[in-house]
Amino acid sequence: MNMKKLYITLGLVAGIALTSCSDFLDKEPSTALPVDEAITSVEDLEYALNGVTYYLTVNQMSYPSEFGVYADLLTNEFAIIDDYGHSTPISNYTLTKYDEIATAPFQYFYKAIANANKALETSAQMNGAEVANLQGQLYAWRALLHFDLARMYAHIPSTVANTSAADSGIPLADQVFDPDYKPTRATLAETYNQIIADFTKAIGMLNDDNGVGYMNKLAAQALRARAYLYMGDYTNALADANAVINSGKYALYTPANYASVWGAEGTSESILELLINSTYNVQRYSLGYYTDSSGYPEVGLNQDGKLFKYLTNTPADIRGTMIKDQTSSSDAPGYYPNKYPGRGSLYVNNPKIIRLSEVYLIAAEASFHLNGGEAAAPFINEIEKNRIEGYTDVATVTIDDIIFEYTKELFAENQIAFAYWRNGKSVTNQLGEDIPANHQRAILPIPQREIDMNSALAQNTGY
Repeated sequence: MNMKKLYITLGLVAGIALTSCSDFLDKEPSTALPVDEAITSVEDLEYALNGVTYYLTVNQMSYPSEFGVYADLLTNEFAIIDDYGHSTPISNYTLTKYDEIATAPFQYFYKAIANANKALETSAQMNGAEVANLQGQLYAWRALLHFDLARMYAHIPSTVANTSAADSGIPLADQVFDPDYKPTRATLAETYNQIIADFTKAIGMLNDDNGVGYMNKLAAQALRARAYLYMGDYTNALADANAVINSGKYALYTPANYASVWGAEGTSESILELLINSTYNVQRYSLGYYTDSSGYPEVGLNQDGKLFKYLTNTPADIRGTMIKDQTSSSDAPGYYPNKYPGRGSLYVNNPKIIRLSEVYLIAAEASFHLNGGEAAAPFINEIEKNRIEGYTDVATVTIDDIIFEYTKELFAENQIAFAYWRNGKSVTNQLGEDIPANHQRAILPIPQREIDMNSALAQNTGY
């Protein structure tokens, strides 16, 4: 790929992105090509794909920013060491329909989806294996972005009595729309059916390996397993998880390499990560900046939390090396997650969107719901023996064991609150309040500016 052309193209997209306040379903979204030009070559389609992921690398409340720790901030395992007022409204459940953190993902995730739709539409007449693979990546990103929008703005379907209730899901963007199109919210059932359909289509089109930072077939299958888990479709979640585990393409981190993988690209567990570099990043809203005393120190570890107590009292567990001791700092002394050390800068960390440990946990959770703790135990044992020196296998596990394994293994990776809520457990937030899955503040408000442009868009209860 001509990198000079790519960076010029992305620079143009950036200029448009930073000045545009247009509706989230623009007919002519800003893609990596001029909007009046059709995609006619594989190279054009590659540029368009990079234009989609560009929006997810430089904007607030995306994967390398607050959304990368969103489900962690909702729990009391974390603490605001020093309040700069940036991510703290997430921790305090005080976000309003006017706040930028509630508005940004709605705007930019849908903008990325609109770009994917534009690329799919304008490349529809192209043929060939390379084209199919690139289109498959676009379908997979469209599925993932709808899924993550649903996690933020709608309740988890496995916890909802009626997934066919009106306006229970999110607006679905599965095509290029006219400028005056006014979407309504789909049901939760329709939302997740669309997500599964897009992942399934992508899996049939994708290559086995597209390189670090790009979707491949197993990435789409792992992400579909995650979506099935949220739906409570444990049979399909387990089938997809087992397919990824048994592929042999990925390997669990070991005690010998666990501490070193976090500043590296393309590690053995990384199924999908987003590529961040010194030019394209979210700067002071980055995960590295939030998890360091010298930055916005709002994502520290709570010393009274179950996680911190476990890690500091279990020296045999290699995951204790992921606690960064900055108690002697003159800025904001405390303990912080050490998963975002930066590559030359705290701004530059590739967020691991899904890795193999989570797939093992998906298999454990699905197995538990299907066949009980004995069926789930082998998946937990496989993780634990690669984390704890002298570990002895257990014969069975409880759902609380599985949830705590999510906490231990995937803290600071946007997992903890979701694991509790999926399984009917309340989260204790940083204010000491119990927040169940159906709490109105467990989801974000639809941004008021979207409703101002479209009165047909229903607001979430309580906002």
